[in-house]
Amino acid sequence: MGVRWRFSGTIPSCGMRPGVSPVSSPRGMSPARKRIWAGSDTFSMTRPSDPLLLSPEGARKQEVFFSAPRVPRRLERLIEEYIGRKTGKAWDDRVVLERIRAAVVAQKGQYWARGRRREISYEKGYNVFAYLAYHTPVYLVQTELLLHRLVTEGLLPRHLRVLDVGCGPGVVSAAVVDYFGRLEGATAEVTGLDRSEENLEAYAAIVRPYAGHKGVVSVRDPVMADLCNPPEDVLTGSFDLIVFSNVLNELRGLGSEEKADLVAGYARFLSPEGSILLAEPAEKETSTGLREVQRALVGSGMTVYAPCTYLWGAPCQPERCWTFESGPEIRPPRLMEALVAGKEGYRFRNTDIKVSYAVLRADGLTRWGDLERPAKSAHLGALSSHVGRQVNLCAARMSGEIGDEKRHVVKICDGTTKKPVYAVLPEYAMNEENASLLTAEYGDLLFFANVKVKYNKEVDTYSVIVGKKTTVTPLGRGNDP
Repeated sequence: MGVRWRFSGTIPSCGMRPGVSPVSSPRGMSPARKRIWAGSDTFSMTRPSDPLLLSPEGARKQEVFFSAPRVPRRLERLIEEYIGRKTGKAWDDRVVLERIRAAVVAQKGQYWARGRRREISYEKGYNVFAYLAYHTPVYLVQTELLLHRLVTEGLLPRHLRVLDVGCGPGVVSAAVVDYFGRLEGATAEVTGLDRSEENLEAYAAIVRPYAGHKGVVSVRDPVMADLCNPPEDVLTGSFDLIVFSNVLNELRGLGSEEKADLVAGYARFLSPEGSILLAEPAEKETSTGLREVQRALVGSGMTVYAPCTYLWGAPCQPERCWTFESGPEIRPPRLMEALVAGKEGYRFRNTDIKVSYAVLRADGLTRWGDLERPAKSAHLGALSSHVGRQVNLCAARMSGEIGDEKRHVVKICDGTTKKPVYAVLPEYAMNEENASLLTAEYGDLLFFANVKVKYNKEVDTYSVIVGKKTTVTPLGRGNDP
């Protein structure tokens, strides 16, 4: 189905001395770690032997949910009841709501602070309530959209094991429960890991009973630990999906290389056909930061399955790589509506899904596999040599519509360019031959025949102009199941 489309627990230093990486760099890894990072030289590129395949009825149920997404009423009640038990008052008590509003405002201020002033905490008391009220609804549906994409790509097995790193009060885990609750013949087991006792208390009070209500997902006891030092004696077996949802941007004091080392350390817990999912807010700094971590992971030996495509073999230059996917607007739950009903209510409404994400593999599998690249295609990194000329291009669509009523604009990338490149289709030039530019989904590969290259000096970007005589053709995938 073509659906277009939580951090919990601040970890200021990960218990490290200044300048000490949380895990060894790939060069200094043990032989066992090196096998993980050997990519396709060690692991064959593989998808699950027993993949989760959606039945027509299962696909219909997911489509109905995503057409008007919302927090399920049962989950809403569990959150409301938890707040009531913790405060000794009704969840919609005036004082309780006012304190949650104050915590939301404080968290927003911390998030947008820069440098040493940026210290976000969702770990205690009303900070946990504020997270459940303001962030959880969007992150829940966002995670389900990403899960759905992995399912439709054939990446998840019918019996799934998930590790939710930095799980907080359990948004990712609850999303797994909810998504699998609409399926038949599929099961999942979820393990959460977080260092905050209050977050794990909320996790136990909300996720466990919600999973019991659905009956198809087993929720293991969450692990209380610093995510920089995961307890190997507790994390037994291997996981088919390891999720870092809104975690990396919260790690104060760690650079991109150190964050990449941290993520890489969890690859040893992956099953041979497993994936690591990184999801971050779509705000420019966090989105670009994710791509910097992604590049460092590629340099260490992992491959990017989605959404980025390194068509010509070289990893991208992420400094100006601001890309994200948008999803359907969610219906606000009762708790959010109660917050919005107060003074300056707009500050407490959060219903838009915008996410930057990366799906990484340790076995060399990529979304487009050994797809044959069209001959005589200009690289986007070489557009300076083609300004004013008509050329052919091969690139992925990497944004939603960012134009206006007179011209359609989308960002495109092939992994070679340091400067942003945009495909521009004037409304008057749109026809059947070039309409695929607009119908393609985020991350889809396209072949452009006969586009004109333009350099935008004032903003240091390039545009490729799609005209009436331009054809835009979707390209097939080389690794279909």
